[in-house]
Amino acid sequence: MIRLSRMVCAMALLGLTLVQGCDKAAEAKVQVEKLPAITPSLPGVPTLPPPPHPTQYSDQSYSVYGVRRQLRKTIDTDVSVTGYIAKVYAPPECPPKQKCPLPPAPHIWLSDVQGETDEMKLLLVAGYAENQASIDEAIKNAKKGKKPTEEELKEQTEMGILPIPIDFFAGAKVKVTGRFSYVSGSGFQSSEGVLGYGGHQTLEPAPQAEAAAK
Repeated sequence: MIRLSRMVCAMALLGLTLVQGCDKAAEAKVQVEKLPAITPSLPGVPTLPPPPHPTQYSDQSYSVYGVRRQLRKTIDTDVSVTGYIAKVYAPPECPPKQKCPLPPAPHIWLSDVQGETDEMKLLLVAGYAENQASIDEAIKNAKKGKKPTEEELKEQTEMGILPIPIDFFAGAKVKVTGRFSYVSGSGFQSSEGVLGYGGHQTLEPAPQAEAAAK
């Protein structure tokens, strides 16, 4: 029995020796190659260009850029937008004794810079007059010095009738207050928003208006 135990132990030691020998032989055959150090090369932090115009001015009025940038906040709310009148709609002339389609209601386009021609940077303003004839009549009365009386103004205000602007000329800088929505009360619509007229303040008269006044 003792002899058998010694034989088992001897065989176990022999097996362990063989395993260790194989491991050493395997280690001797494996050559570890050290890779060169890798220095990560990351691009620099990009410098974002500043916004083309302020979102809001010191009087809390929006720029054309700003009222659209804050669309989720400004849509379907009353806002004030400061900008230049880029274009004034002029209805086409109708030849005498000819029936012409009814032209759209008067409207203008505001921009953040004077003389803007990019249609994508213009904001449509409508709802300040029913037709061009009413504007022409208001300008004619103003030149004659005719002004509505206090009673007439009060009555018009109670009826929600606003004075028709007579100084909407291209190049003027104005601050227009009104409802900013996708569809105006006068039927104009735009995915970029339309400003329904509710009043205005002329900050810088157009050269045309100044020349007419002189």
